[in-house]
Amino acid sequence: MKNIFSFFNKQESLPNVSDKNLISICNGEMIEPQRIADKIFAGEVMGKTVGFIPSSNEIFSPCDGTLEVMFPTGHAFAIRMKDGTGILVHVGINTVDLNGKGFKILAKQGSKVKAGQKLLDVDFDFIKKEGYDPTIMLIITEPVENVEYNFSEFGPKEKYEIIL
Repeated sequence: MKNIFSFFNKQESLPNVSDKNLISICNGEMIEPQRIADKIFAGEVMGKTVGFIPSSNEIFSPCDGTLEVMFPTGHAFAIRMKDGTGILVHVGINTVDLNGKGFKILAKQGSKVKAGQKLLDVDFDFIKKEGYDPTIMLIITEPVENVEYNFSEFGPKEKYEIIL
């Protein structure tokens, strides 16, 4: 007989993603950088950028790697992939000003993360109520030489869906 508690402890298995791919960081719509309402992100000043208009409150790691930076406010984090590529995820525009309100951090800076691992819970209703744009930016801040980074078509995306 199975332990009745095993049902409650069942964890969703993470996708098996190649070290060369990125997956969607949330459920929502992946948009062109020009549609992002911040000129730094829209202009791809920090690197090749895509935006996400989230439809859920969960933010996932786009890849396997090391969580090199997790801002204490939860509004941004950076992951270093095995090949050296640096990825920055910035949740919302100017949300650093919320000083962590609306963000629940689920992973520690310095830890190894897997593609699809939940890293943040974000209260997007609160963020919007406070007057902030909830758009999430994924930026390839440190590309590796001789690697092409071509994102998939823009439009609706589900967690774990390959976007690069």
